[in-house]
Amino acid sequence: MQTAKNEVADLLKRLPDNCTLEDVQYHLYVIQKIERGLKDCVITI
Repeated sequence: MQTAKNEVADLLKRLPDNCTLEDVQYHLYVIQKIERGLKDCVITI
């Protein structure tokens, strides 16, 4: 499992250089929701 800092660093490498702070926040939000959803799926199986 990656640390939060590593996850953010990886995200920043994937985003274009002209992205806004809102873009970064949105992508972090989406990643967090996906991870929580996957965790919930594993717990309920």
